Amino acid sequence: MKATVHFSKIKDEIIANLKRANDTIRIAVAWFTDEDIIRVLSQQKEAGINIEIVISNSKENFENPDNFKDYLRQHAKLFVSTRTFLHHKFCIIDNHTILNGAYNWSYAARWNEENIIVLTLENGNKEDDDLLKRFDVKYKFLCEKCSVPISDLASLRAFRTNSKDFAVIQSNLDEHEILLRQKFENDVREGVEKSRAAGIPPSPNFLERMVRDGGGVDFVKRILHDEMASGDMKSGFMKLEEHIPHRVDLSLEYLVSRPKYETLFSKEEVQFCKTLMAKYNL
Repeated sequence: MKATVHFSKIKDEIIANLKRANDTIRIAVAWFTDEDIIRVLSQQKEAGINIEIVISNSKENFENPDNFKDYLRQHAKLFVSTRTFLHHKFCIIDNHTILNGAYNWSYAARWNEENIIVLTLENGNKEDDDLLKRFDVKYKFLCEKCSVPISDLASLRAFRTNSKDFAVIQSNLDEHEILLRQKFENDVREGVEKSRAAGIPPSPNFLERMVRDGGGVDFVKRILHDEMASGDMKSGFMKLEEHIPHRVDLSLEYLVSRPKYETLFSKEEVQFCKTLMAKYNL
């Protein structure tokens, strides 16, 4: 494999690679509004290249849908991801070249600090074949499971009213998670105080280590990772379990099993804690 990275003149590099295509071009890009690149793709489709594009359901993509008029007129394939926010920026050319990086295919991206990596694959090389397969599987999943096909300009124009403002959505999600993480950490602190009051103090400097190691969620994730990997519970949990009566309801694992905190942890972490709590009818 040959890899080159580009921090400037990225649009020129993208267009140059698209023009070198001989057979297929498959594109998955969050924001695709650069009419110059769309024009090149329309020309390549007219020249007989098989082209597929999947873009996000973000409002910016539909402010000027007529950019895709010539592209759609030639029955080139276009998909809009509606199931989840597509944030990818990659392109597969002739199953031989992969463009991947931060650069969105938009006019605005030209003024940002961006990058792309151009990967030229070696046919028959196992690592290269495996890499291509992973991109290929992801691309098919985005088109077949997450997106709706667009067959004409009218269907694309409809997204002017059906698209989403993902900048606002992401901001709201971030704010919600920040508040939820703080609530989780506060509940950890409250559990520590209740443990002390019950005569089951945690290990020395427990809360100090939690702050130093990234806060409540990340700290607990590391504890769960060790417990899940080894099958052995940490001493803090064992103290609560061995107390008569047990007080595992004050444990970190109990907090993770609560529905209100499920989104902060992986499905495996939550299930581990729920299975554990079920042994104590919690």
